[in-house]
Amino acid sequence: MKSIERTAVHRNPVRFDDGSHVHFVTTNTDAKRPYFEDERCCRILLQELRFYSRKLGFRVLGYAIMPDHVHLLLWWDANDNPTLTISKVMQAVKGATARRIIDSSRGRSEHPLRPVAQRRERMLPATQQGRGAKSHKQNLKYRVWQPGFYDFNVYSERMLLEKLDYVHGNPVRAGMVASPGDYPWSSYRFYVSEEPTLDELHATAGRHVTGL
Repeated sequence: MKSIERTAVHRNPVRFDDGSHVHFVTTNTDAKRPYFEDERCCRILLQELRFYSRKLGFRVLGYAIMPDHVHLLLWWDANDNPTLTISKVMQAVKGATARRIIDSSRGRSEHPLRPVAQRRERMLPATQQGRGAKSHKQNLKYRVWQPGFYDFNVYSERMLLEKLDYVHGNPVRAGMVASPGDYPWSSYRFYVSEEPTLDELHATAGRHVTGL
């Protein structure tokens, strides 16, 4: 597989220091179910990444949305945004994505989500706000995400390039496509073309959400 061109990263370099590093995040769907085979779910996730990157102040350096898991490379300037944490980012993105996917699935002839096994907890509507909103992971009839996520800290540009290669190569290793550039739900093509720079990568979600 062709490596990511170093000049693509240099177009908008990020700073690595004691406070600022790239987060390589992996998060799975509930019970590893292939919910992101549905393009509508992919579009919703990219919309929420774009929205929260602007609201919270982080940059999306790379991503790959696989059917049952997602890889993200995220960065922010810790000096400018000292209170932001990866837990806050993932809670916001995963929570909003889950609510929208669940809400958008209502009324469909065949519900794309499998219900959670019956538990003692009271079931709450997907869009409930207020005191119980933060507990939606425990209380929803349907779940999109497995609780938690894996976070690996990337402290150098060399390691960032390695992780980008790994992320973009996921669809090839899974046998889904022959080349990383053939997969529509990753950031690969923005590194090997003259399309948006790293600083603008989060906005590329707009290419997938037209009409939603």
